[in-house]
Amino acid sequence: MISIPIFADLRPRFSWRAATIFILLGAALLSPVTMLAQTAHSPVVLDQNFRTPAPPNGAFPQNPEHVLYATIVMVALALIMVVVSIFEGVRFKSTVPFAIVMGGAFCVFPESVDNYLAGCFWSQSHNPSQLFYFLMGREFDYYTIAMWWPFGAILAYILYAALMRKASTGALWMGFAVSGLADILIEETLLRYGGVYTYFGHQPLVLLGHFPWWWLFANVSALYLSAAIAYRFRGWFNGWKSVFILALMPLCYIGGFAFSGLPTIYAIQGNFSPFVTQMAGICTCILALIQTCGIFALILERNPLEFRSVAKNDFGSTLPSRSRGELAANRA
Repeated sequence: MISIPIFADLRPRFSWRAATIFILLGAALLSPVTMLAQTAHSPVVLDQNFRTPAPPNGAFPQNPEHVLYATIVMVALALIMVVVSIFEGVRFKSTVPFAIVMGGAFCVFPESVDNYLAGCFWSQSHNPSQLFYFLMGREFDYYTIAMWWPFGAILAYILYAALMRKASTGALWMGFAVSGLADILIEETLLRYGGVYTYFGHQPLVLLGHFPWWWLFANVSALYLSAAIAYRFRGWFNGWKSVFILALMPLCYIGGFAFSGLPTIYAIQGNFSPFVTQMAGICTCILALIQTCGIFALILERNPLEFRSVAKNDFGSTLPSRSRGELAANRA
């Protein structure tokens, strides 16, 4: 179990770094250009009865050709990750890498809930043969699985792969940054392509014209939660128990996303000033970073601010042999 000294050991010499990061982040995100960015590409219309942002529905028609090509590309990325996970599984003699990659597809279910709360709309074909499922009256086509499968798999596996290679804590934070950049690249590309999905409502931190950056902090941190748990208990999950990772990933994702995203969800579902909206987005970014620090400290037993440190506990790789040894000792 983790001990109190891990938190007490967050030495003051690192505090100035965090303060500098928050100051620069706040200055950039509260600039006049950023303040106007939230309505730069999508006008906000409040529902007359519920006084919440109305989804675009028919105002954002699906482009079947764009959906087809986007699906092909995303499925190709997912299959590449499947191949990578197989090679990784052989290398580490574990079924966990494959389960993590497949678990990314199951994150589409909590993602559809987040779409309602946080203002994301997937285009609809209204074709019964393409319908995957309904949620509160909104249609989700099969292509939404293809969209989220590689997204969840890549972002989660970046952390797991780094942990398996005994990366330093600083490298794990670099992995967080790489995951965020991957999120920006994928989403800005798809959003600019058009006809697949869009964001609506008072979205904060729209820094490049389309993608609200608060999503990347909430997404990456939430996916890190399941990846960290899968790594710590990989000895237990190895084998047929890897099937539980298919439930672990979506459950951790919805919990982690709700924790950090709650301030922004309130802002998106209301009609607040640009300042309040942007501050809510910044609060989400900060909460996501705090959540990630908690993941490092509580699950991985690492000081999140000791960037050069490496893991002192190998966790899962010793679980099976340790359990057998304890069982033999008890029988003796």
